[in-house]
Amino acid sequence: MSNPNPSPSAAPRWFAWLAVVALLVYSCFLGAYFTPVAGGSDSSGYLNAARLLARGQITAPMRDFSGLTASSATQFQPLGFIAEPARQRLVPTYPLGLPTHLAIASTLFGWTIGPLLVGVGAALAAIVLMYAIAREWAIAWPLAAAGAVMLGVFPVTIFIAIQPLSDVLATTWVLAAIYAALRARGSPRWAVATGVALSIAIFARPTNVLISPAIAALLSVGWRPFITAVIGGLPGALLLLATNAHLFGSPWRMGYGSIFEAFDIAYFGPTLLHFGKWLGLLLPGLGLFFGFISFGFSRASLRNRIALALWFFTPVIFYAYYEVSGQTWWCLRFILPAVPALILSALFTLDYFLALHSRTVRMASALLAIWAIGLSVFWTREFHTLLSKTYEQAYAEIGQWSHDHLPANTVLLTNNDSGALYYYTSFPILRWDQMSTAEFTQHAAHLTRSDRPLHLITTEAEENHVLTQRIPARWEKITTVAQRSIWRYNGPATTP
Repeated sequence: MSNPNPSPSAAPRWFAWLAVVALLVYSCFLGAYFTPVAGGSDSSGYLNAARLLARGQITAPMRDFSGLTASSATQFQPLGFIAEPARQRLVPTYPLGLPTHLAIASTLFGWTIGPLLVGVGAALAAIVLMYAIAREWAIAWPLAAAGAVMLGVFPVTIFIAIQPLSDVLATTWVLAAIYAALRARGSPRWAVATGVALSIAIFARPTNVLISPAIAALLSVGWRPFITAVIGGLPGALLLLATNAHLFGSPWRMGYGSIFEAFDIAYFGPTLLHFGKWLGLLLPGLGLFFGFISFGFSRASLRNRIALALWFFTPVIFYAYYEVSGQTWWCLRFILPAVPALILSALFTLDYFLALHSRTVRMASALLAIWAIGLSVFWTREFHTLLSKTYEQAYAEIGQWSHDHLPANTVLLTNNDSGALYYYTSFPILRWDQMSTAEFTQHAAHLTRSDRPLHLITTEAEENHVLTQRIPARWEKITTVAQRSIWRYNGPATTP
């Protein structure tokens, strides 16, 4: 048997129809607010890499910077890339798991519908897998449904699911690996599926390797499931290592560079408090309480409790040392793949206390689901989460305007818009934030001698700082588009 737990009572037929309708409504909600825009560093990085993969490329040739020399290659790299002038190529910064999904979907359905299908599809799959895992663990169906709702309406889930970002996809593949591991006892096919799903999860986000101890705990019923899972994951692991070697010169290096420079014990305490605060505010507090006590007390077997604890605490402790994790509420995205473990732990505890009272189970489940939805509505409005479509669309607007109105041999000088401008135009991109005033003056003089127009694109909020302190010159303002100012370089600053 694949499941050693007692067989849970089946959900009534009406619930299946209700679930289908709820998922359709949820998918329409996400689809209405999804924005397939190459915006800031993350979304533009993923979409730029996806477009390369769709063209059969893994790196991009550097655009024409002939005659320009710089003290740092970062002056030539749009956000989401690493510039290698010696090899005349740009290397994608981010892992290629999400770009691969985007490339496949966008090749089939286009670059508007394709990313939407990946984003919404990953969220729907996560919800279904959350329910399936709870049922595999013999948790009562109303509580399993409540847990699926809690994950689906979690504000971080919604915030990520409506953008081309990797966190929900990474969570979905972690859930797939956990579900397969639960069914792998006595089934070689599910053991292979466990390894495949985990390798894809790691390909989407390398730190998902932190889930491996939890998977190992679930497979610890014998050596055969474990070995079979390793065999299933081996092709994906080899592909990841080969990709890293090709892109970054070592199988063990990634595009983030030496990320451990951003890790320090000083961040640990404040970040744990940050995680606890926002998990407590964004999830039903009662569920959070039951989740924590479940790690030491529930009807779950010792193996399952160990797996849940490893699943939750390993990523949380790891990211508690990371300087970025405690910056804002949506930095919970880093531990999003671990959040289902906390929810499932709460379900275990509630199921333990309420299992003999079916009516109470349904009432408690309905309360949890309504509580989670109410919190989601409140915080989504408070954080203006659904306005991200408006904010992100500005990147596409400035990119399209630049493509349509600037001369073909233009060089663009920008910063935060660099990844988006690389995606929407064919212009070479220079980063003003990576150069000194003297280097800018040299670049501008060379471009003038080469009869190549230089245009600056900057937000209205930062233009005074940029124009007067970073790159002073004679600039002529052309227009304003999507809260960005476009300026034409007309020569060096005049000396008083």
